[in-house]
Amino acid sequence: MKLLIIPKPVLNNELAVESYCFRFQKADEYLNTQKAGFYDGIINSPCLDVLEKVGLESFTNGQSIFVPINNFTLLTDLNKQSLDSTDKIIFLLSAKISTEEHYIERIKILKEHGFRIALEPLSDIFKYDEIKPILELCNYIFINCMTADYREILQKLTIEYGHLLYVATDVNDLHTFIKIKNEGFNLFEGKFYCTPVTHGNKTISPIKVNYIQLLNIVRNEDFEIADVVKIVLQDASLSISLLRFVNSPYLKLSQKIRTIQHAAAMMGQGELRKWVTTAISSTLVSDKPDEISKLSLMRAKFAENLAGCFEMGVHAQSLFLMGLFSILDVALDVPMNEALKEVTVSDNIYNALVYMEGSFSKILNFILQYESAEWDEVYRLMIINNLNVEDIFEAYINAVSWYGSIISYIDDAEEDEIVEETLATEQ
Repeated sequence: MKLLIIPKPVLNNELAVESYCFRFQKADEYLNTQKAGFYDGIINSPCLDVLEKVGLESFTNGQSIFVPINNFTLLTDLNKQSLDSTDKIIFLLSAKISTEEHYIERIKILKEHGFRIALEPLSDIFKYDEIKPILELCNYIFINCMTADYREILQKLTIEYGHLLYVATDVNDLHTFIKIKNEGFNLFEGKFYCTPVTHGNKTISPIKVNYIQLLNIVRNEDFEIADVVKIVLQDASLSISLLRFVNSPYLKLSQKIRTIQHAAAMMGQGELRKWVTTAISSTLVSDKPDEISKLSLMRAKFAENLAGCFEMGVHAQSLFLMGLFSILDVALDVPMNEALKEVTVSDNIYNALVYMEGSFSKILNFILQYESAEWDEVYRLMIINNLNVEDIFEAYINAVSWYGSIISYIDDAEEDEIVEETLATEQ
């Protein structure tokens, strides 16, 4: 598929993800976007096509998602394409939406089928007076918090449309989030949630030091499984996580494993190393927004998948670690150069994460631009590195599917059973 797509998280005041918002660019429309606008020329919804191919759950883990549509797409049978997801899909109207009667009627039909409606930010406050029939049908309004008149827009809409919820966009640092979080916004989109808090005196908690020690153990080519077991047994959450992994369909074992020692022995060094690198990335950020763990794992797998595209296939495993450690400063709330003192990494990984230099930095920079949906820069990097759109799409979608598989090892009932038996056995 000739498409670049990313579901960006939309968080609430408590930094919990309440939804996602698709940002995308069709490759065959890219040359026209500079003149025609972001959505012009797109008739069928590529986002719905991707959801059909991959599954909504893989992208959102049960949350809702904003799906951008334009005037053309609005006239198609969107309700028939999405009838199984009426409670999860929120159609996000273009800022260029028309107020002609047949467009209004199409929005009303979507509402009648149970879909919610949102509107992209308009260019200025006066535009809102021109689209009152649209605003009356909307559930959400996106407002760019970087514009000078965002407060005036928010106040005006709050007075005139009491039913609306407001999504602040371009919230790209914690300072901005703290400044606007109590001004009337309900949801927030931007990079603020993955910004490390590095000011003040920071000491790394003993339990996180323990986790990092575990990472360093498995970095050795021929590590002792007993050393891993010793650390895992000291932490109930790690013990449960290990048992969930070893009993998951991923390993295809014929019997349930009930003890940590047995689990580690059955997995062997290779699978145990995989589990440690993925599980620790989640555990290290357990005191952070849940999206940080997803970000780390998605970066890791995306980086690994991009290795071949950048002709660095021999470094795929190291690139996975680079992506995994790219949030280490956030996890430890220290600058990246300080965070990397706690783990053993190669010069390639260190130079990329600290200085954005060296061969690995090409892939790291590409991933960061992709995450931000900076499509102009993404396409520039694709041209420079002779990258193919279909290959990038498959690399990203594969990472999405992989992430979905590793976070759903077993259902809740099986987990409760294993937790009880584990705690009883390991005492």
